[in-house]
Amino acid sequence: MVDIQSSIQGLQEKLQLFIKQHAALQKEHQQLLTKLSQKEEQAVQLEQLLKDNQSKLTAAMMNKASIDPAEKEKWVKQIDQYLKEIDHCINNLNP
Repeated sequence: MVDIQSSIQGLQEKLQLFIKQHAALQKEHQQLLTKLSQKEEQAVQLEQLLKDNQSKLTAAMMNKASIDPAEKEKWVKQIDQYLKEIDHCINNLNP
């Protein structure tokens, strides 16, 4: 009878430990989800800032009379490539 009771007590202790670990993991999971959400929001804000700055730069470059049309096209292509890379990164953040 003592062996059964000690076995039950041992199981209860292990179960309590498991419950505590589970609660800690759930808390950590929620914290990580919050951080992920913040990072995704930050990435969207940075993308918007980049797009705004790209538009300003493109407008400024095109308003400049001394710039060569080939140079303009080069800048536009380079900026478009940056935007594609940012979009790709954002898509990778969203599972």
